[in-house]
Amino acid sequence: MATVPDYSNTGGSSTLLSFVTGGGGTQSANGTAPAQSAPGTDNDAWTRGGRQFASVKEVYTRSLYRICLKFTTSEDEDEGKPEPATAFWTLYGRQTTIGNGGPSSHSPDDICRRMDDSMTGPAAGVLSRLADVDGDQATSYALRASMTTGWHIRGDRGDAAIRVGKAKVFSGKSGPEGPSREAQMLTLDADRWVLVKGASFAAGNSVFNVEDINDAKQKITVHCSKGPMRGKLIDIYATRCPFVFGRAHEADLCIMDRELSRRHGAVLHVPSRKQGRAKGPGVFVLVDLESTNGSYMRLIGPYGFKGMGALTIGDEFIVGRTGFSVNRYDFGISEAIGARPTMEDRTTVIQNLMYEPRHGYYKNEPKDQLQELAMTSFAAVFDGHGGDECSNYLVDALPHHIRVAMYAEREPLRAAIETSRTSARGEQSEDAASELMRKILKGAYLKTDKEFITPKTAPQSGSTAATVVLLGRRLFAANVGDSRVVLCRGGGQCVELTSDHKPSRPDEAARVRAAGGFILHKRVMGELAITRAFGDKSFKMGIKAMLEDEADELTRGLHENDQAKDLTAPLVSAEPEIASMVLSHNDEFLLLACDGLFDVFRSQDAIALARQELIAHRGEPAEVARILSDQAIRVRRSRDNVSILIIVLRPFWEL
Repeated sequence: MATVPDYSNTGGSSTLLSFVTGGGGTQSANGTAPAQSAPGTDNDAWTRGGRQFASVKEVYTRSLYRICLKFTTSEDEDEGKPEPATAFWTLYGRQTTIGNGGPSSHSPDDICRRMDDSMTGPAAGVLSRLADVDGDQATSYALRASMTTGWHIRGDRGDAAIRVGKAKVFSGKSGPEGPSREAQMLTLDADRWVLVKGASFAAGNSVFNVEDINDAKQKITVHCSKGPMRGKLIDIYATRCPFVFGRAHEADLCIMDRELSRRHGAVLHVPSRKQGRAKGPGVFVLVDLESTNGSYMRLIGPYGFKGMGALTIGDEFIVGRTGFSVNRYDFGISEAIGARPTMEDRTTVIQNLMYEPRHGYYKNEPKDQLQELAMTSFAAVFDGHGGDECSNYLVDALPHHIRVAMYAEREPLRAAIETSRTSARGEQSEDAASELMRKILKGAYLKTDKEFITPKTAPQSGSTAATVVLLGRRLFAANVGDSRVVLCRGGGQCVELTSDHKPSRPDEAARVRAAGGFILHKRVMGELAITRAFGDKSFKMGIKAMLEDEADELTRGLHENDQAKDLTAPLVSAEPEIASMVLSHNDEFLLLACDGLFDVFRSQDAIALARQELIAHRGEPAEVARILSDQAIRVRRSRDNVSILIIVLRPFWEL
């Protein structure tokens, strides 16, 4: 749990979180909201995006815009405050309260737990849905955020703040031409936090206010209003940027604050340019350098819209001294080496698959064309063998190729989704959109594999893949190998969304034999225990190339083995099997895991134990994944790496 700045107030302030829909409504740049908001009861009708919804329940089951709030700060044990009873909240747009009191309602959407004394009053925060930000009037950073989630937070008295995005790679001092192109590319998302006059940001125990910006001298003046350097004025010139602050003595601004990292954050100067020529004075932007406790922009002044700031998936924000992270789903991961000498598994979750700042996929795109695709999440488990080169490669390469393919097909995909919704009267179904996504996933799998095995120096390692793409309420599960995707439906019903690719499957064995191969000791060519995989270069070249010296003899014997049809076909394929479905309100969680778990657990047994522990822990999927892993290794004696990923679709234990 992280430490956050203290923005507590004693004036009974409120913090409003609002959802911005894709409808025709507008919100001006000064934060004035239209009157229409979310209904208060299950039976209240509601219009969104020009479509009439019968009730809150219908919005809940159809919503593309869910978010999940999780704690990033823990209670102070010295003050004797109890941990909150609920670890996270899934929000679908119902009116919700965040604070230390609140209404007596016990709806799953209400956040009425005591969190800390800095959140005063019975209703320190309220959640509601509002209409859309007008792209012509809103600032650029608000427009960008509304395309990814649509949720906004308002802190009227400065008791709320959003954590500034991290710059994962940061090059050294810039020259007279400003930051290097690499530095600019890696901090594209940082222009969300342009430092303008009146802005206020915090790091550790220090709070800084932008007092003045001198374009002629390309200088920004910052005043420290709180912390070890309280009362000091700091001048930051463009020629000195990146201007690094932190605990390190070599930092441009050394602050002796134990809550700061050595290189905590920095101020960049990004020149305004057009075709390589200077266009204007440029702007100063704030970035975080992967600090432990983060840098926060306060939602006051120019970043307030009268207190309104946009949130994206992956953001962290604070109210008072309590921190939250914004997620699309609550998920937990456990990776254990088990009895193996090395760890070859990898797992990944990308909550905003279509949003990748360094590639600029949203740049200049109409938001109504990308809004539904923006609600895309990706999760995967990769079980490597023969080394970890292949699984390491897949973690970045496979989601990248899926993202690129979805973007290339964005127009037909968006049109197909809209057509299916209209024809099905709002109910998404198996249709052209699903077929297009199958094509996208198949192409991405094969392209990723080809790029890995094509170089002459390509390693001989391989990997399974069990992946999930969540596009709104549509789920696409794709796999190669024997890692699995399993769904838990209401009441603990187990639904296997993938099927293992092993030589014991008659259809898989027949495919191997048709390519001229054979099955020995339940392995392809007596070596590989799975029939589909990424990598495994030697099994992709075809039997003719594998046995080049014996090819003539093999060809002469084909009349005796009519199962061998194509000697150039790969013995092991990276073509995925893909299952698709539309999630319902009864679906509870997804379990993705490698064979280290399923060698010792039946799918139904794993689902039953995971569900039991989720109920017992009132969520906490990371802890439940660890319990499953521990059971597999210590109790059931799994001899493999064990990697488990649990994605909670709804907080069923609250019902």
